[in-house]
Amino acid sequence: FLDVKSWLVMFGFQLSNIIPGFPRAKMYFVSPPYELSESQACENGQLITGVQQTTERHNQAFMALEGQVISKRLHASVREKAGHWFATTTPIIGKGIMFAVKEGRVTTGISSIATDDSRKIASVLNSAHYLEKMHYSIEGKDTHYFVKIGSADSDLVTLAMTSGRKVLDSGVNVTVSQPTLLVSGRTRRFTNIEFQYSTLLINIRYGLTPDTLDEEKARVLDQARQRALGSAWAKEQQKARDGREGSRVWTDGEKQQLLNTGRVQGYEGYYVL
Repeated sequence: FLDVKSWLVMFGFQLSNIIPGFPRAKMYFVSPPYELSESQACENGQLITGVQQTTERHNQAFMALEGQVISKRLHASVREKAGHWFATTTPIIGKGIMFAVKEGRVTTGISSIATDDSRKIASVLNSAHYLEKMHYSIEGKDTHYFVKIGSADSDLVTLAMTSGRKVLDSGVNVTVSQPTLLVSGRTRRFTNIEFQYSTLLINIRYGLTPDTLDEEKARVLDQARQRALGSAWAKEQQKARDGREGSRVWTDGEKQQLLNTGRVQGYEGYYVL
């Protein structure tokens, strides 16, 4: 025997569709239509918005650090295994910015929660070439080098600067300079933009030709060589002042020259980069 409610359900009538708050019938005499079963599954399950799906897809694409992908699940509070999570202080690239280096080129993505300063920095870094394995610790700052091929005018407009220094609202120091350097016997003028915050420094050099990339690599390596040699001579000079044995046995004249000038004429340091 069937009650009135069951009879109505058998003939396809659902009181829950007519009376607000009326309990939904769980009994079906025929298989429920696909649309109904799917809509009920969505109501009973946890909704995932399109934004969350897009964010998850971008995370999988961008969060591969040093060849090791960060493993995580959407809506999961516990990571399955540890990844490379970092930045205990405020980063130069703030919240709402996705940053990736693929085949040596920078790609940035900007979301609606990004601040105006973060948008400017992401815009400047976008499409830059990253000089991989050429970052150094200089005067206590972790320094990374980038090169952008083309005019710097649009990025200077973005930063509202042509030269000098200023501090963004986020606390990031911005420096714009246009040094003149001798390259292959010719005097050339470049534009440099630096972003510095805490112990991180990002240096971006602009050039109109693809040769700028190789020129910047050579310049960075030469500066690293000069720093390495200068540090080696400084250590040797300090050993001489302390009366300790150096990397070689110096004559009295060489030792005096080392103490006075910091170097010994006729000797050159060898370096490995």
